Amino acid sequence: MRFHFIPKPVRAENAAAGFTLDRVWTRDDGHNRDISNLLDQTYMYQSARELQWHLADRFGICAQTVELTFDA
Repeated sequence: MRFHFIPKPVRAENAAAGFTLDRVWTRDDGHNRDISNLLDQTYMYQSARELQWHLADRFGICAQTVELTFDA
């Protein structure tokens, strides 16, 4: 399953801590569906890999099938 996300801008002093989410949507079968409301947008992710595992767990799919793209 494909997911696209936009991280929220972080202050320079928090950049090493990770990132939070601004928007997240799925890209499946040529359709985009905003799923931002299904995730905690205040959680500080340490890496894109952590987000990958979180999405897999949230949607009950294998982490290896989660494809992430993002806008910095």
